[in-house]
Amino acid sequence: MKCQIVSFDQKKKMSIAGVDPGCKILCVGHVCIDMISICTSYPEEDSQVGTTTKINRFLLEDFAKFDVNTDYAVVHEGCDCPASCVILSVATGSRTIIHANKNLPEVSVEDFDKIDLAAFKWIHFEGRNVSNVTKMIERIRQYNRSHQDCGCITISVEIEKAKPELESLIPLPDVLFVSKDYAMFKGYSSMAETVKEIQAQAIPGSLVICPWGEDGASASNSVGKLVHSPAFPPLHVVDTLGAGDTFNAATIFSLSNGHTPKESITFGCRIAGLKVGVTGWEPLRKMAKDGTLCPIVENSSERSGVVIKAT
Repeated sequence: MKCQIVSFDQKKKMSIAGVDPGCKILCVGHVCIDMISICTSYPEEDSQVGTTTKINRFLLEDFAKFDVNTDYAVVHEGCDCPASCVILSVATGSRTIIHANKNLPEVSVEDFDKIDLAAFKWIHFEGRNVSNVTKMIERIRQYNRSHQDCGCITISVEIEKAKPELESLIPLPDVLFVSKDYAMFKGYSSMAETVKEIQAQAIPGSLVICPWGEDGASASNSVGKLVHSPAFPPLHVVDTLGAGDTFNAATIFSLSNGHTPKESITFGCRIAGLKVGVTGWEPLRKMAKDGTLCPIVENSSERSGVVIKAT
């Protein structure tokens, strides 16, 4: 069993001043089971580590626990879920990932065509499955052209893996997340250089965001100056697994609620900093429920009128 398309409904989220309660964000990509072994230090040669998990229903139950709507999830019975065996070293906080995807199909254009686009304000794509994602983005552009009076859907794409074929996705979205790994693969040595070079390939007015781990994140669009946020590391790094996804999610959350690029990447860096200081995401969910995250959201400065203009 495997789910591929999920949505995040902010109506189920906490009540925070300045947060749009009607914003729905669709995420398109693969979901992977991480089987994590926590070791006091990295295992020596020939030693054994491992874990087991019952995958059936786990994915859907886990999404539900975090208020992620899976009405549009595509389930492939008889297919194995992609899995990563992750070794976390307590001594260094490092992670080693061994990944396998045996037979799960990619999300198809036919799957995407079943979605009611009118339900969403923002659609985010994982940078993979390039041919189909290109067609899906064109479907959204067609929708936007025929629904301009109702408000256009913002499109974002994450360019993460060091794969040359991902370059063809750069000119397509309104918002681009470009990873440090991809930047270094292209020969870029800094956030500023990455943003400048990627911006030259992107559509006019698009926002390019480049997180750079412990150095924070930078962002710019073609008509604005480069903005930067420092990182906000915890006192002790506990678990870096998923820090990049946490940054992306928090930044999209902030942008979709009208905050500026600088405010949004700062929020993303703050939430990612919280995440690497705890194990997993359960502590973050508890912070959201008990209001601990509210000051981080509400302390953003003046909100802009329109941050992203979708086309």
